Amino acid sequence: MSAVVGDTTSLIALAGQGRLSVLGACFEEVLLPDGVYAEWLAGDPTVIQRVQDHAFLRVATVTDTALLEELELLLDRGEAEALTLAKTRGLPLLVDEKKGRAVARMMGVPVLGLVGVLILAVERQHLTVIEAEQLLSAARAAGFRGADRLVDAFLTRLGQVQQPD
Repeated sequence: MSAVVGDTTSLIALAGQGRLSVLGACFEEVLLPDGVYAEWLAGDPTVIQRVQDHAFLRVATVTDTALLEELELLLDRGEAEALTLAKTRGLPLLVDEKKGRAVARMMGVPVLGLVGVLILAVERQHLTVIEAEQLLSAARAAGFRGADRLVDAFLTRLGQVQQPD
């Protein structure tokens, strides 16, 4: 995957641990809709600098306002903008919220969450299995609410990833 549209949860989880570089190792470009950027900025004033420091992070404006208005009936503004941008650009959506993932799947938009990003980073040898487990553990301690079955699947999948000697 060369590009993905991001929602805030994974961004916040990785930024909180100083590991936004994980996204850059997995994707050439992470598009942040204006609403996602504003939501992230509202919780962290250092976001402006973080985005400037990471060339793969790009703020983008949603142009399909009709689809956006429909999605805002179901989702919050950031998720609705992220899904609209992903759908109109034919890109996967980086989203962790259950409802956002379900709506995206119904619309035929591929979804990926923090767990998927960590697995991808291990497969691309940007993270070790131990580092990925530690990142997920720290994210959960900070409030990330991944489903237990998803975390179990993550740990199983990590056990299957070959690490270089």
